[in-house]
This record gives sequence, C-alpha cells and structure tokens, in this order.
Amino acid sequence: MGLRARMILRTGSRAFTLIEVMVASAVLALGMLFIYQGFLNSLDVFDYYASYLELAPLANEKIWQAQDELRCLGSQAKIETRGEFLKAGKPIDWDLSYNLIEAESGLYKIDLAFSWKSAVRRAQILRSAYALFDEKE
Repeated sequence: MGLRARMILRTGSRAFTLIEVMVASAVLALGMLFIYQGFLNSLDVFDYYASYLELAPLANEKIWQAQDELRCLGSQAKIETRGEFLKAGKPIDWDLSYNLIEAESGLYKIDLAFSWKSAVRRAQILRSAYALFDEKE
C-alpha cells in the first residue's frame, strides 16, 4: 500500500496533498493567462478596426485631393506629401507619394500611408490609387 492510502486508512479523511493543490493552481493560472492574452488580443484588434473606420474616410479624401491635383495639373501639381494630425487624442502620421508611371498617357500612381501607435505596435492603413493627367482642362 502507498503512503497516501495508509494516510487515508489511518486518519479516515480524504484531503488534497500539497502536490495536487500546486498542480491544480498551476493549471488554473495557465488557463487564466491564456484567457487574459486572448482578451487583450481581441481588444487590440477592436481598437485597430475602430481606428480604421474613423480614418478610412480621411484617407479616401487625401487620395481624392491628390488625384484631382494630378488630373488637373500633372507634373505642375504641388501636393503635400507628409503631415500629422490628431484624431481622438492620438497623433496620426501620414505619408503620400506619387510617381509618373507612363509619360505618354500621364498616368500617375499614388500611395498613401496613415500610421499611428496602437498598444505596443505601429498600426497602418495603406491606400493606392491612380490618376490620369488630362491636358484638356
């Protein structure tokens, strides 16, 4: 007979040993850690998409402005390429670049990036579009 069985027979009580309590505590702590980590990840994703929904219209507006300038002025366009603004108390950086892809047709490619600090990482929204210089206007 094992030591535990002799203890049960001798004392008549059924109790948890220290090892069993420690193992159960470790399993519970590990389970809580996984739940906590999943919860924090879901909050981070929610924060990103909430910011995305707020910033997407602003990104579209910046793209439309650049398209309009390039469509009307072509290489003469004076487009601002960097900036920063506050949205809901957090600073948002933006970078816009445009390149002439095809000189004959006046086709430009526009790239826009919004970036901000979200929790421990840097979040971004990237947009690309094209503009065609119309010499007739």
